Parts: sequence; C-alpha cells; structure tokens
Amino acid sequence: MTEPDDAMWRALVDFRARHGRRWKETLSIKWMNGGDDYEPFGSSLRMVRNHLGPSWLRDLKKATLDAAARRLAVLDRLPEMCATHLPETGEPIVIKRGETGYWPLPDGMTVDRINTTFEARPAQLAAMLAGSMFGWDIPGADPDRYDDDGRPMSRDV
Repeated sequence: MTEPDDAMWRALVDFRARHGRRWKETLSIKWMNGGDDYEPFGSSLRMVRNHLGPSWLRDLKKATLDAAARRLAVLDRLPEMCATHLPETGEPIVIKRGETGYWPLPDGMTVDRINTTFEARPAQLAAMLAGSMFGWDIPGADPDRYDDDGRPMSRDV
C-alpha cells in the first residue's frame, strides 16, 4: 500500500482539524505511546502508521491532504450507491461511491428502486457516473456542477 484508503484519509483530515498546526508531531507522539487508540478514527490512524509509516507522514504535503479533504467532501454529498444506464449500451448498472467502474444491476432490482432506496438525485447520478469512469477527484464528480435534471451547468470563466 502506497496511498491511504478513504478511511485513512478521513482520519488524517479529522486529526489535523482537531490538533492544528503541529498535528504531525502530535500524531507521531501518539503513535509512539499508543495514544492513537483513544482518538476518533484511531484504528484508521494506526493503519496509516502500520502500512505507510512515520516517514510517509513526515513527507506528506499539506496540498496532498487538502486535495484529499476536498475529494472526501464531494464524496460526502453523494449517495452510497446509485443505478443508471451505461451510456454506450443502455445496460443498467450500479455505481458505488468512491469506487472505479460499475457492476451489473442485480436480478430482480430496478434502477428506480435502487435510486429511491439511496435517495439518489439526478445531479448525483451524473456526478457518480463521471466519478466512476474518470476518477473521483475530477470536477465532474461533484454534484454541485449539475442542475436538478443532471445536466452539466455552464461555468463562467
């Protein structure tokens, strides 16, 4: 593992927000004395230590963590999953938030049923389709870039 998963990024973003400017030093000390066990998201913080290590934390750039925080904020505005039709073939598919690609719609399920269950709105459907195809860190994965019907909104440059 060379990059944190979303749970690890979330733990790091939260820890930084709660511990301020010297958060890396504070986390390193907690790692040394086992204090990370008592932190919110403690198991994810421990996974960062075990899988990536203290030197990875030391080298982590502010901009990298800021980008992860922005991506997580976008993901938080999306449903856990949704269903839509594959643009190329019309095949019904399921998309899971934050995951690349798609899955076939399970037998006995409908696109509308899944979207009703997960309260997926058209703007979210469009954003999730873009994110699943091109990555969750692109502007198109943000539901705020679509109108209520799921059409891209024009942006003044």
